[in-house]
Amino acid sequence: FGLFDNNDDGRLDYHEFRFCLRALGFDLPKPETYAYLTKYGVPPLGWQAEKSGECTPPWRQFTLPVVQGIAGHLIAKRDPLEELRRAFRLFDVDGKGMIRLEDLVRVSQEIGQPLEQGEMETMIQEFDSDGKGGVGEDEFVKLMMSKK
Repeated sequence: FGLFDNNDDGRLDYHEFRFCLRALGFDLPKPETYAYLTKYGVPPLGWQAEKSGECTPPWRQFTLPVVQGIAGHLIAKRDPLEELRRAFRLFDVDGKGMIRLEDLVRVSQEIGQPLEQGEMETMIQEFDSDGKGGVGEDEFVKLMMSKK
């Protein structure tokens, strides 16, 4: 929450909220975001209805407990299979349908967890069940589902 609360007021405005949800893997359409603002948003700190009028959705904000509740609700609604397919695409950024050694190298560097070349080669060999030199999407999903 603190990463997205740019002005440190303990609240997320419309843009901060959308950015926060995108970071969690949700790209809500504007009408859905406005619906959440209408239902759960609160006026900004210092908002005075008698001077400023009604606080409409674009100006409403979310507090931490509300953001946690909305994010928890959205996470609970996720399809586990679709989440695994989305995770696969984080490795297979060029859409070749396979996670190859260079994909593991790139991801390990991006997340700051560099692995030895030999470790990554072993991982690919271990999970490449069809011998194509990488881990296909179905292999990845099957592997990840077996880990639950």
